[in-house]
Amino acid sequence: MTEQSIGKSAFRGTLWVSLDKFTTIILQFIANLILARLLMPSDFGCIGMLMIFIAVSQTIVEGGFGSALIQKEKPDQNDYSTIFYWNIFLAVLLYLILFFASPFIASFYNMPILCDVLRVLGLTLITSSFTIVQNNRLRKQLAFKKLAFINIASYSGATIVSICMAYLGFGVWSLVVLQILISLFTGTALWIFAHWRPSLHFSFDSLKRLFSFGGYLLFANILQETCKNLQGLIIGKRFTSIEMGYYAQAQKLNDVSSSTLSNIIVQVMFPIYSQLQNDLEGLRNMLRRNIRIISFFTFPIMFILILIAHPLIVFLYGMKWVNSVPYFQILCIGGLFVCLQNINYYAVAALGKSDVLFKWSFYKWGALILFLLVGMQWGIYGILWGIVLSSLNIFLTNAILVSRHVRLKFIQQIKDITPLLIASIVPEIAIFSITKAIEMNIGVQILLYLSVYLILIFLFRLKIRKDIIDLMLIIRHKNA
Repeated sequence: MTEQSIGKSAFRGTLWVSLDKFTTIILQFIANLILARLLMPSDFGCIGMLMIFIAVSQTIVEGGFGSALIQKEKPDQNDYSTIFYWNIFLAVLLYLILFFASPFIASFYNMPILCDVLRVLGLTLITSSFTIVQNNRLRKQLAFKKLAFINIASYSGATIVSICMAYLGFGVWSLVVLQILISLFTGTALWIFAHWRPSLHFSFDSLKRLFSFGGYLLFANILQETCKNLQGLIIGKRFTSIEMGYYAQAQKLNDVSSSTLSNIIVQVMFPIYSQLQNDLEGLRNMLRRNIRIISFFTFPIMFILILIAHPLIVFLYGMKWVNSVPYFQILCIGGLFVCLQNINYYAVAALGKSDVLFKWSFYKWGALILFLLVGMQWGIYGILWGIVLSSLNIFLTNAILVSRHVRLKFIQQIKDITPLLIASIVPEIAIFSITKAIEMNIGVQILLYLSVYLILIFLFRLKIRKDIIDLMLIIRHKNA
């Protein structure tokens, strides 16, 4: 694949994934805005307490086999069919485990309602297992346009039903139904429009070959999801469901802010990185450009959100959510590192180094547990700062792995990132100092921040300027 064709594929993929993600984000934003005013923090807290069980189970079902199908150069029908049946088997098995374990989980939190909630919410494992292969086939084919329409339509329908249920007083069940309908609608659409059906064939040889890559990635992802959601387990057990609700809402808003752009780029780039696995120089160049672009957009967003967090959350969700403001501000600091984690992770995965990622997962997530256990001594704020330190540690670890295997020097990444970080911090300090003396409108603060930020970018002639120009040339060529 030539550099020009890669650029075109990347641009088309990024365009449609961006439309998908940003439209979904807008729908999530509207839904969350309405639901936060109709429901109580404790309702969101209930779902947050159960997310570790759903997220880990979903990771086991999806596993590393979906990524293995993308990473493999030419998977055949037997490969796809084998993984299809394997996913369904795992989904049913895990649902049965959750079904019978739900009374004990509800007892652990001392909240009886969680038993029924988990049993119903767990059905998403089964509905999604039928279409994981279809989704990954479309991703491998870079058919992001079709995926965008499917996801947008599915989320729209599910959101409307959920809001109606919340308005009618169904409480936490409106959030449960939202998750179930998203999975059901998306699955139905993928089954209809992906134009693929499994054959009546299951190959243990195929499963074994795919496991050589996907197995390690599966275990790494399980460990990742377990530890990522561990803070919710700790907060849910040690604190009240209301505090868990504040944390869940702050985390949700932070995830959207810190991870959206990087997730878009990763979703598009992983198949392309896999095609470049024998061209390390091309992979390094593309990775560096992606890191700078993510940093250029995400760093100022995080600092702006820290600046306007209080009026933003009160405006969006109302005064009953004001206690989540400091939670959100602390998580935004961690978001500076979260945004760059996956782009490095999947660059290593594209080279087939899933065993390396698995081994290093023990260190990364073991460190998170240590940070959380130490942070607990200072209450919920100690836990939040532990999450921030863990985010920094994970970024540094993934960057070092890239240095070893992609041969992109760690110091080079730091040199690419540091100027953009400094350019983001300077206007933050300036505006914070000014607002201490002069009251300033939120809109004026944002405009002033962005003006100073862009002036610094062009004044010091940072490399990101060329990246943006190259991107604009691709867009211009595309529209010509």
